[in-house]
Amino acid sequence: MKELADARAVAGFVFVTDESPVYLKAAAVGERVTLPLFKPPWIVVDHTPERVLVARWPGRLFRAHVVSPATDEERAAMARAADNLRSDAGYTRAIAVDLLEEISPSVLFGPQGDAVIRVIEAVIALDEEGARTLASARHPAADREYSKAWDRWLAELPKTVHNRNQDHASTLLIPGAGTSGSPIGHGFAVVWHMLRKSARLRGRAESFAVDEDGDEAVLDPWRTAGGALLDAAMAFGAPHLVDSHALAVLTRAWNVVFPSLDEAS
Repeated sequence: MKELADARAVAGFVFVTDESPVYLKAAAVGERVTLPLFKPPWIVVDHTPERVLVARWPGRLFRAHVVSPATDEERAAMARAADNLRSDAGYTRAIAVDLLEEISPSVLFGPQGDAVIRVIEAVIALDEEGARTLASARHPAADREYSKAWDRWLAELPKTVHNRNQDHASTLLIPGAGTSGSPIGHGFAVVWHMLRKSARLRGRAESFAVDEDGDEAVLDPWRTAGGALLDAAMAFGAPHLVDSHALAVLTRAWNVVFPSLDEAS
């Protein structure tokens, strides 16, 4: 068991975005990346694609190998990096990694990750006119079908009874559900994050308001447009969870504004 645990701990994935440290952003396949100083933030190596936290987009995904410490200083640094890290955390904190291969970040969103990225790219380019068209074209039953797709996914998983048969119309991620938290990993969260970014860049000043909890909420048409894009991400990214009726409902707004995925490919 120790050998297996060690194998998991030394290999995995590193996701690099524009907000990553310079030494990671400048790295290339075949290079060894070493922390300039042996202190946080550590290099995070996720053991599986499902474990990768996609907090920003776009990004580059590398297969990586954790470099074993060779000196007392390095061993002490690795011990500090591992401090308070659970054995089932799903990632390793490292001071140095070898970048073995760059792979498509689509794997972060499941088997249909390319389709999810197509939706994300549409969100990134969305403007006020497109948001209005999407919002007006969204099917009245879309919330219900999106929520039902979530329930179908949860029914496939153990220890999710308390999450089933609830209203998941606004759900982006359910921490602890499966290994990825959603049928498409962090795909829904990325869609919503980029929707808010597009609304801020190209929407009107009144596209946001502060809600009763003091949080900033996106308003229509962007809010409903975001729902339509979540619908599309579910339909295209997790097709096994939608029947023909749900597919028509969830993709109606998308098909009004964007070409089909087949035409776009």
